[in-house]
Amino acid sequence: MQSAVEISARERELNSLSTVTAIVVLGTVTMTFGAIIAVFIVRSEAPLFWGHLRIPRLLWATTAILIASSIVLEKARRKLMENDQHRFFELAAFATGLGILFLAGQVTAWFELLHSGIVLARNPHSWFVFLFSGLHGLHIVVGLIGLAYLLVRTHQPAGGPKYQMKTRALAKGVSIFWHYLDFLWIVMFVLLLTWKR
Repeated sequence: MQSAVEISARERELNSLSTVTAIVVLGTVTMTFGAIIAVFIVRSEAPLFWGHLRIPRLLWATTAILIASSIVLEKARRKLMENDQHRFFELAAFATGLGILFLAGQVTAWFELLHSGIVLARNPHSWFVFLFSGLHGLHIVVGLIGLAYLLVRTHQPAGGPKYQMKTRALAKGVSIFWHYLDFLWIVMFVLLLTWKR
């Protein structure tokens, strides 16, 4: 049987591994979005067809929803650190629901843009709304899969410290990924709102 010191050391190792894995994944995500943002900025320097774009108001609401989901998920993770698995499950389920609501809002905003009469071929500015939100939405789906896995792991009371420490390490990695997606969306949303409109 492992001592408390060995279990604590093993949990630190798992947390470090989870953090490093999240950082490596987010490095790739950053390069992908960084390249798209660079294209956006360079393309905006050529004003041909770079028309004014009215950003759907719904995107303000979806941004607030995504930020709220991040706050709720962090509260959930802290509950898991306190070994309150039941409360973690409730809060993580709520954060997951907010993530799904965010995606639904983004899709609705797409349809609002499409029905506004904007022609993508004639206004590359509008094309970036679809590109930013679509690619970001795919990453949100990946985050939701991670959250769903955590919900499955915590749906029933788990026995054993080994299982619980793995769950806490997974929750840390998933929450880092989710918070970073928040940050990325805010950066892209601010660019859409302010850059050479």
